[in-house]
Amino acid sequence: MNMKDKKRRNQMYLEFYSQVYAPPVEIEESKNGYRISMELPGSLRDDIKVWAEQGILTITGEKKAPFSDSEEEKGSRLMAERVFGKFSRSFQLPEDADTSRIEANFDNGILTVEIPKSEKAKPKDIRIN
Repeated sequence: MNMKDKKRRNQMYLEFYSQVYAPPVEIEESKNGYRISMELPGSLRDDIKVWAEQGILTITGEKKAPFSDSEEEKGSRLMAERVFGKFSRSFQLPEDADTSRIEANFDNGILTVEIPKSEKAKPKDIRIN
């Protein structure tokens, strides 16, 4: 394979894997709130943004490829299954979500977003006199 063909193949690879993708998530509910856990191995905290607006929670970011075009010219990639590029996920928040108390944590490649339920939405035991 000549250099021109190799460079074109590598460019096609980068174009394909730099499209927006949707990282896998797990969503849980408890009596106190909701938890969204998103797998983002290889991402950096500074490349992730989380916000809530008009009842929608959005998570965006970018997972940068650990190589450049010039590094590709040094060797030939034989197999590639990892995904790089921009990602975006949006979630409709439940009506009982307290958006003023949402917290996010990023540790070991897992983004965890805690969404508390509003106090007025939680079940309340009523004392009988």
